[in-house]
Amino acid sequence: MARLKQHVLSAAICIGILLISGCNMFALREELKVIDQNMLLHGKIISTSPHHKPVIVLLYELKPSGKELVSYSIYHKLGTFNFLQLPGRYIIAAFEDANEDLIYQRNEYAGYYGDPTIIDLEAGKDTGPLNVTLRPPDEITLAESPDLSSPSSKITLDYTKIKAGEVTGLDNPQFAMENGVTGFWEPVRFLNEIGGGVYFLEPYDSKKIPILFVHGAEGYPLIWSSIIEHLDHSRFQPWIYYYPSGMRLEIAVELLRRELSEIRVQKKKNEMVIVAHSMGGFVSRGLINKIIDNTNKEEGSKLNLVFISISTAWRGSEAAPMGVKNSPAVVPSWIDMVPGSPFQEGLFKTSLPDYISYYLLFSFKGGVNPFLGMNNDGSVSLASQLYYKAQEQAIKVYGINEDHTSILAAQETSDKINEILIKHFTP
Repeated sequence: MARLKQHVLSAAICIGILLISGCNMFALREELKVIDQNMLLHGKIISTSPHHKPVIVLLYELKPSGKELVSYSIYHKLGTFNFLQLPGRYIIAAFEDANEDLIYQRNEYAGYYGDPTIIDLEAGKDTGPLNVTLRPPDEITLAESPDLSSPSSKITLDYTKIKAGEVTGLDNPQFAMENGVTGFWEPVRFLNEIGGGVYFLEPYDSKKIPILFVHGAEGYPLIWSSIIEHLDHSRFQPWIYYYPSGMRLEIAVELLRRELSEIRVQKKKNEMVIVAHSMGGFVSRGLINKIIDNTNKEEGSKLNLVFISISTAWRGSEAAPMGVKNSPAVVPSWIDMVPGSPFQEGLFKTSLPDYISYYLLFSFKGGVNPFLGMNNDGSVSLASQLYYKAQEQAIKVYGINEDHTSILAAQETSDKINEILIKHFTP
């Protein structure tokens, strides 16, 4: 019987692959060619500065027209940094933003990789660790004078359409369902044409607590309409992370970390709620692990973070291995959704500190996906949603009699989320 179910599952996935339009498969192959060329630049930030302020790492590309700032990232604790870039010639600089204004001043600690050393990035070649040591201002001055404080400073950056706090509404045409599908099958096109990023659904109010919503595969902001409608908008402000769900999840995590780091420097907010659906739980938990790694004990004492996952397949998707094995072109995020993938294995190696409170919501109204061969919510199994390591770290686990998608529109879901918010943020 088990073997029969496996054959049925394999056949179903193969049929699904055949039903994918030729245009989608061709587009995916072209996307993968671009993605495969991207290489990781990584290293450590080292500093003896007594100030313990955020560090901004800058990536410059040496082009025929001159040196151009193509990316930057903000880190709130010394540690590792990384950039994902196409082949080219680069230099890396960094400075400690002592007054947190996103502008380099000559009295701030700074440094380069090397003195500086040109990095020749080639496809398939590992550059190794590119460590940057920050030195006192009387020992070094950056030749560059980056000012990252205004939107206009991002004009020359790669992925300029990625937002960090743009105010918009759920009626934004870019939030349409078809763009969520594009983000899954054509993640590079999504980044170039739509961008995504972190959006504010109302003007920022320092007195309100932000709730960041993170969608899953083929997701888009409108899926959160019901939950957002039922929030207490006098106390909470909704933010949306909109990203191409077909990209490798570590990249989705890093993009979110980068945008939130910039917002955190500008807004200095220490309270936040993260609500994630399905695969968005992976992205959110990856972000939380980075927050933990980049937060010292003193900073952690000031933080209050609540994390709520909804219908997340914490042990992966049982269908993903077949998709990876049989599809002529593999959506990158499928690789991370295979049960036991390295990305998944790393999620629960980090324990949650006291300043992070986690709640697990799962859906169990199944019977519409017989190919899973076990109790399921129509898309993922209960066994995966209720992975024991996720339950161990949850304060409480709630089951809701809805399927994988309908749970987002259910009144019970909104009520449960609001109950959690009241518990942790009593006026």
